[in-house]
Amino acid sequence: MLEKIILLSILLILGFLSKNDTIIIAVLILLAFVLLKFNDNTLQTIKTYSIKYGIILITIYAFIPIAKGDITYHDLIKAITAWRAWVAIFAGALVTHFAKFGIDLMNTRPDIITFVLVGIIIGIIVFKGVASGPLIGSGIALMLYSIIDFFISIFK
Repeated sequence: MLEKIILLSILLILGFLSKNDTIIIAVLILLAFVLLKFNDNTLQTIKTYSIKYGIILITIYAFIPIAKGDITYHDLIKAITAWRAWVAIFAGALVTHFAKFGIDLMNTRPDIITFVLVGIIIGIIVFKGVASGPLIGSGIALMLYSIIDFFISIFK
């Protein structure tokens, strides 16, 4: 149990250093679960549903301008004729492709997620970036692993 608390505390410190409320809140909740001795089945259930409900919340956020009337049908029709709309559609499709592999990596190599989160925190601190999801980061990491493995196999 002490090891869990130490590792989560390190992530909490990194969350504070990066001023990332999402990481801070997530780690505090997990620390509470560990200290309250939630069993592995409970944590697995939370893990199972977190991605689904997290994506639902992000999607709600993205659709709020439509629900508020800030974006109309006419706006969407006008926007779809612009090249930027097609680039955005391509980017959305590409991100879903990365996310699919990110889920696979998260399930088979959960240790990598910690490093993806550390990378996100470094990006926030060093590059003044904005927090992104570990799901996409994991998918991109897996893609980069494949590219690097390909080049390593060529030069062996």
